[in-house]
Amino acid sequence: MRVAFFGKGGSGKTTVAAGFINFLKEKTDHILAIDADMNVHLGNTLQMEYNSICNEFNQVAEYLEGNRLNSKVNESNSFMEKAKKIMTSEEKPIVIGTTPPALTSKFITPKKDDEFIKKYSTQNDNISLITVGTYEDNEVGHSCYHSKLQVLELIYNHLIDDNNDIVIADSTAGVDSVGTSMFFVYDINIFVVEPTQRSLSVYLDFEKISEKYNLNTYVIGNKITDDEDIEFLKTHILDDKLIATIKSSNHMRKFEQGNTNAFDEFTKSNTETFEKVHKIMQSTEKNWNKYYNILLDIYKANCKEWYNSYYGQDLEKYIDPEFNYNKVMVTV
Repeated sequence: MRVAFFGKGGSGKTTVAAGFINFLKEKTDHILAIDADMNVHLGNTLQMEYNSICNEFNQVAEYLEGNRLNSKVNESNSFMEKAKKIMTSEEKPIVIGTTPPALTSKFITPKKDDEFIKKYSTQNDNISLITVGTYEDNEVGHSCYHSKLQVLELIYNHLIDDNNDIVIADSTAGVDSVGTSMFFVYDINIFVVEPTQRSLSVYLDFEKISEKYNLNTYVIGNKITDDEDIEFLKTHILDDKLIATIKSSNHMRKFEQGNTNAFDEFTKSNTETFEKVHKIMQSTEKNWNKYYNILLDIYKANCKEWYNSYYGQDLEKYIDPEFNYNKVMVTV
């Protein structure tokens, strides 16, 4: 089960995401935590070391799709015929972030001893942390963070998790995620919203843009000082969407001043909120068919809008018509 925390910069989404991870670590065998925010604060909040993977796209693509054309699929099917033509021309398959997996792809499980997780995450107790990373000095002024997220897009599309697995992400700000496939790769989206017009607008804009996809999106009100703040949020957010509120406190300020125990105090003081999120997780069912259909739509749109022209070929030929996530579920 995948849960992502979104929100306007400064809304406290990293704090809430880390608090939820801290809450869950006593309730489960393993948590895969993902820092997909360019500010890269999740590792520090969890008091874990971290390594960036944003420059590892080619290595990750080779690991996941290196054997894509060495198929064991019946050679009479159209995908294999296309693959043989590509192999004859000595052309390697073009892999982008939203390339849908094939039955011949490698897949990842969110387990501590998974080969991929062990290589690309840092680990502490029962938490494995994958960190996308941020800009480097030589990229300032001309690089887009969306390009760095491609490696994470590829990982998510090859990640096989079920209702018993836990994947928690500190994601990009909010509407920014709609510029990539990151807006739909989670089973549950949690927006952390301050009682301000600007913070609220990030959530409302996301809901409007993503409406046709029927995503499971909820809100936690943060930095609440009084009942007027709660009423402000209730005026603009439906009751079934606003699932909890978190009061302003000085626990995180003390934590950032060096008091490491204050983070546990923040977690304990918001147990009720985190229990509500956990309950939603437990009552939400994964829908692999819906996920794959959206992925195909996004991939085809990406190809038509830019990648086909850039590579001088129709990348839709890399879609495996026999692929189905449910087929993979029984083999990993």
